[in-house]
Amino acid sequence: MRLVLEGGGVRAAYSAGVCKALIDENVARHAVVGSSSGSVNAAFFASGQTDTLVKLWTEFVPGTYFISWRRQLTPWAGPGLGIDLMLDDVILENGYLDLHAATRGDPALFITATDVDGCMAKVARPNADNLIEWMRASLALPAAYNRIISVDGGHYIDGGVASPVPFDIDELGQFPGPTLVILTRHITTKKRATNWYERAFMHTIVPRRARKATLAQHQLHNATMQRLSEAMAAGSVMVSNPPPNMPISRLTKDRVAIEEGVHMGIAEGRRLAKLLASE
Repeated sequence: MRLVLEGGGVRAAYSAGVCKALIDENVARHAVVGSSSGSVNAAFFASGQTDTLVKLWTEFVPGTYFISWRRQLTPWAGPGLGIDLMLDDVILENGYLDLHAATRGDPALFITATDVDGCMAKVARPNADNLIEWMRASLALPAAYNRIISVDGGHYIDGGVASPVPFDIDELGQFPGPTLVILTRHITTKKRATNWYERAFMHTIVPRRARKATLAQHQLHNATMQRLSEAMAAGSVMVSNPPPNMPISRLTKDRVAIEEGVHMGIAEGRRLAKLLASE
């Protein structure tokens, strides 16, 4: 199986549940690729530490520690999205993620980010030394983290800008099994162009170098979803849409809602495991 994980902020708590169920059911896995918050799930899936992943989503993300509008609107405070807090103070400091296990290649781990200079997707295959920085780049949501991350000589922001669902990257073609895409929004979801006041807001908070890619996000997203719809219709990928009553959105902070989203993901993961076993 080649697993593809969409991000979507806190909606990725749902796909964390899917990842846990697929590991628990011992589904054969050859490669995993994650974009944006899906990169966190991909790394923990690759290391096999999905129980810890669920704990991260249900215990760290709720409340004001990870998402803080007060920080976002205070010029001298840190970013509103606590990416550095999650990666450095929680994951690294507590040793939650086995960096060597995640990058040993069983399954192969890929992470996407958006190259701000080329306004295009970058697919990285991290090693233990740079995994955290590639995760930081993939998570760097322009409007809430407002930083450009430098890795291996490139300059990157959120992978979801240019590659929200990296199902058709060349790197996956070398691995066997079906391609399973886990979406956190329905495949028919379209993004609209930003209006004038959203563009004005972006000009005040998004680094100049990242604005071109950020303003093109709706076009990149919609083109990706169109290709995915065509691939699904052709039978070349399996697509799992989230349930219509999923209780979490991009910036949900409510613990009960996040836990419910995780449990929905676990139920879907179990269903998918049975489906894969029957093929």
